[in-house]
Amino acid sequence: MTVNNDLRRDNQLLQEHGARLHGQNQLLNRTADDLMSVNLALSFESAELMEQIGNLTSLNLHLAQEHERLVRHTSEQEGKELNTSQTIKHLVDSNAQREQEVRRLSDVNGHLRDELVRAKERNRELLEINDEFRGEVQNLSEKIGTLSSGGCVKASERSTQLQESSIQKQKQNLSAVLMKERREAAERDASRRNELQSIKEAYNSLDLYCPVVNLNTKERICKKCPNSWHQFETKCYYFSSQQLTWSSSRAWCQTRGGDLLVINSQPEQRFIFESSRAVEASSSRLWIGLTDAEEEGEWSWVDGSPLNSDLQFWLNRAGLGTEPDDWKLDDPLGEDCGHIDTSENALKSWMDGSCKTLYRWICESNV
Repeated sequence: MTVNNDLRRDNQLLQEHGARLHGQNQLLNRTADDLMSVNLALSFESAELMEQIGNLTSLNLHLAQEHERLVRHTSEQEGKELNTSQTIKHLVDSNAQREQEVRRLSDVNGHLRDELVRAKERNRELLEINDEFRGEVQNLSEKIGTLSSGGCVKASERSTQLQESSIQKQKQNLSAVLMKERREAAERDASRRNELQSIKEAYNSLDLYCPVVNLNTKERICKKCPNSWHQFETKCYYFSSQQLTWSSSRAWCQTRGGDLLVINSQPEQRFIFESSRAVEASSSRLWIGLTDAEEEGEWSWVDGSPLNSDLQFWLNRAGLGTEPDDWKLDDPLGEDCGHIDTSENALKSWMDGSCKTLYRWICESNV
């Protein structure tokens, strides 16, 4: 009986303990559900924060690029303002010179008119002299006709010969004087035409680079670079879409009044790199005015200046070596001409190549 009571008491205790455990288990389940809800909410917040961080990073990069572009644009604008001032001064000086030249030509033209008047007067005087000689010859002929024949006839013939000889000499002298004056007048006229042609060509050049935009006020707006050329600071640049050898590319530039590109600063390198990439073409490589053809390893520019050791942008790829490498597999003579590759980094894009290879090219000339 005692044992049964103990068992019932233990059983009751166990039931009470099981009820408490069940309550605690339910509490733990609810707590776990709450924690999972909180964890899910935190995961959502974390994803949103990561997205915001990505957006801020992109925005920061964009702002940095925009700042760099604004700095470059400011530099270009300052260069353009300086170039505009210099161009205006040059045009004012040129216009003054043109006006002086026009005045001088007007004076020359007046002088030529005076010379022509004097030549006409001289010609009239010579014609009058010629008429006088003819009259004298006629008088002599009439006098000779009144003399008797025989010895008088011979004297008449001799006199006639002398008169004809004198007249012939006078005619020759007259012709020589006239020819000389005509030749001098023709030379003065040719010189005047050449001067007028020079002025006309100068004004044609002025109209080409500084066209009139207002016919009433004769206002002009000057272009610093030819069509298809791009300005950066005080230089004009041409970026080809066609392909030629290094020497042919240089000849092409020289016929346009420039030469292959000479790079003098890091901003210039960035400008030509980005501008080259903007041209639609099948090749990413362009010739520049860099060569070591005279002595291997001694690189110099086409203007004769040596390559500055502090201003070089040779390509350097990990595991592939550093340019220039004078690769001789494609050309036994090696690689003696410099070019850039716009598929690389702007400040690591120079390479050496065989001068016989066909690449695009970059020309440079003064504004």
